[in-house]
Amino acid sequence: MKKRFLAFLMVTFLLCGCSSYERDESAGEVIQISLADMESMMKKGQEFTIAFTQSMCGYCEDFHELFENYRQNHHVVLYEVPLEREKEQPNVNRAIIQQYFPEFDKTPGIFYADGGKCIDSIHQSQRMTEELFDNWVKKHKLDKKVN
Repeated sequence: MKKRFLAFLMVTFLLCGCSSYERDESAGEVIQISLADMESMMKKGQEFTIAFTQSMCGYCEDFHELFENYRQNHHVVLYEVPLEREKEQPNVNRAIIQQYFPEFDKTPGIFYADGGKCIDSIHQSQRMTEELFDNWVKKHKLDKKVN
């Protein structure tokens, strides 16, 4: 009976221990890029987090404020495409984005990509909070410490 209990404890410990990771608490950053840069990153299969934003978007401003505070002690690199800087019409930009991120329909559009595919996004159906964003970061280990 004792052996079974110890075996159960060991398995539980291993399962719980494997799901955590060491988080990098150094400051993160925002790197502004163009849609062409995003397309290149997708074609190369890079792993990255990206936000499509607009300067006149209240939700984008809220997210900028949240991320500015969050990144102070979470090493998350966020690539940002400010859509008003793009030369094409909004419907053309939307079509380009949706080739890679089909769920994109409003700003801010926040996505995680790897291997040339959209892996996940944060939906703005509810108010963005630091807790919601942090859970998403942990889900994808976006602030994992690299040794």
